[in-house]
Amino acid sequence: MKKFFTISFLLLLLSVMVFAQPKIGLKAGGNIANFSGDDAGNPDTKFGFAFGGFFEYQFSPLFAVQPEIYYTMKGGTDKGTISGTTVDYTLSYDYVEVPVLVKVLVPLRGSNVSPEIYAGPFIGFNTTAKVKAEANGTSAEADIPNVTSTEFGLQFGGGIGFGVGHGEMGFDVRYILGLTSIDDSVNKYDVKNGVINFNIYYGFSLL
Repeated sequence: MKKFFTISFLLLLLSVMVFAQPKIGLKAGGNIANFSGDDAGNPDTKFGFAFGGFFEYQFSPLFAVQPEIYYTMKGGTDKGTISGTTVDYTLSYDYVEVPVLVKVLVPLRGSNVSPEIYAGPFIGFNTTAKVKAEANGTSAEADIPNVTSTEFGLQFGGGIGFGVGHGEMGFDVRYILGLTSIDDSVNKYDVKNGVINFNIYYGFSLL
């Protein structure tokens, strides 16, 4: 029995290695970002950019794993009143983000079109946290204190790719759900990031 399981495992490993289709690529896109949580209030969305790279390891016709690393701009906008003057606030939180996505591929026979859905966890490392206030044609900017250095959450979405030469070009859309508060003050306010992210990408086959 032990020999049977050993042989079965080796055959499975061999089949995975034979099928393996590794790919690296670049991606760039835009974010529609906002805040959620009990203490987030009612802010408006903020537009930002995201860009970076990915590595995809497809180990079967239906499944692949894709770790990524990219720079992403999150935050939100809000309004307030000081001495009867309306002030517009832009809160900017930028991160280096590292998700690990499990992808389900939907092969279409006889076509170079590749739909996919995916989900997975991510960790984000804060690089910038600033607030910009604007009123009556003037503005001022300052650092936001007491921001957590790391953020954890989930990503899920889908996309579609098109075979181009030995690579693949495509686009995807995902929701990036922050699960940890970005506030690190003694009050521990419940404020989390939420982002709708759109990307275009190009992946190069390594084989």
